[in-house]
Amino acid sequence: MFRIGEFSKIAQTAISQLRYYDQIGLFQPAYTDESTGYRYYSTKQLPELNRIIALKELGVSLEQIKKMVLEAVSAQEIRGMLMLRKAQVEQTVQEEINRLKIIEARLKEVEQPENLIGEGIILKSISAQPFYSSRKVMAKLFDTIYLVTEMREHVPAMLGQEQLGHLTIIIHGDAFSIENTDVEVGFPLEKMPETPLLLPGGDEVSARMLQQEEKVISAMRVGSFENGYEKYAQIGRWIENSDFRISGPAREVFIKPPSPGNPDDCVCEIQFPVTRSTALV
Repeated sequence: MFRIGEFSKIAQTAISQLRYYDQIGLFQPAYTDESTGYRYYSTKQLPELNRIIALKELGVSLEQIKKMVLEAVSAQEIRGMLMLRKAQVEQTVQEEINRLKIIEARLKEVEQPENLIGEGIILKSISAQPFYSSRKVMAKLFDTIYLVTEMREHVPAMLGQEQLGHLTIIIHGDAFSIENTDVEVGFPLEKMPETPLLLPGGDEVSARMLQQEEKVISAMRVGSFENGYEKYAQIGRWIENSDFRISGPAREVFIKPPSPGNPDDCVCEIQFPVTRSTALV
């Protein structure tokens, strides 16, 4: 067997940690010399120690770990917890990457505040059309991404891709919000479907009519979502220099939705319904 210092090297665990685990009765030496007080450990104890450390790294409290050790939680159960934690960490990392991209996009606006005021801006009309959609308040961006993914997978399978227009996101509400956003995700249709659809995540997809919009300002965004900041700013500058005012929620129409793992191949039309200022008085 090994004295505590030697065992700490083999187990790659600090002496202070081993002593603390012994003190609280979580992980004790295989043998303690009563005359010297020296602690001795065996390599046969490594699976037990690694189980404890793995659970601790997964965020499990030491009190919970003591209970789980007594209940002999299996390696398969720990792996399941690991996969769940991995998914949570990956989501957090992706959210942080998105934040950095947003900061970079906003800095671009700071550096080029008057960039391309009118380039690529289109004024057009949109006819009334059936819209097969699901609307809910999204706590965060990933909730919207999840709903979009479900819609893309299950709605075409039920109605047939040839029956659907471009995937469209309507951003409701009186102001922009990064959290708790009122979002509607759906597809324009040629005709009303007969029945609603229940997605695996529990959200219902049902049909309604989108009203005709006499005037819509639009601009194309190419690439990932953070490129939209520049396009929204361009639309805003165009409206400010015209006699129009925003009269409805923004729409994002995905002419080419992003492919899995490659958001940069996306083509999205950003739309704002508008009306002439005199009509709002």
